[in-house]
Amino acid sequence: MVLKKIFIGLLFLSFIFSCEDDKTDCSAVLCLGSPSIGFDILANGTTIFSNGDYTLDNITIEGETAMETNISLVSDLDSTQNPILFIQNPNWTEGEYVYTVHLGNEELFQMKATFIKSEAQNNSCCGNVAIVQSLEINGSPLEKTNGFYIISLD
Repeated sequence: MVLKKIFIGLLFLSFIFSCEDDKTDCSAVLCLGSPSIGFDILANGTTIFSNGDYTLDNITIEGETAMETNISLVSDLDSTQNPILFIQNPNWTEGEYVYTVHLGNEELFQMKATFIKSEAQNNSCCGNVAIVQSLEINGSPLEKTNGFYIISLD
C-alpha cells in the first residue's frame, strides 16, 4: 500500500514538473537563414546575365571577408525570370561590410552593407539573425524592390 502511494505521488510530481505550456517548441519553428543580398544588374534596360554574354564565372568579389562570401546566380525569382546575383556570407554579423564587385577585369560597383541583429519578438525562437539595415552602391543608398536591389549600369 505504501509503495502504491509513493508510485502515485511520483507519477503526480512528474506530471507537474514536465508540463510547460508557456514555452514554444523551437524545434518546430523555421527561422531566417543566413543573410543574402540579391541584385538585378541592368545595362541598357536588360539584365546583364540574361543574354548569355556574362555568367557567374565573370563575377569576382574583393573585400575583408570575400573569401567566405558566396555568390550565386538564381533565375525564376520574379515575373520576368531575370537571373538575380546573390551575395551571401553565413558569418555576417552586426556591422559594416565593404566589397568591390568586378565583372571580368572591370570594377562593376562598390557595395557597403550595414547589418543589424534581429530581435526575437513575442518570446519567439528566432532572433539574433543579421539582417540588412542599409545598402550603399558607389556611395549612394539603394532601396529594395521586390525583395532585391536593382543596379543600373547606365
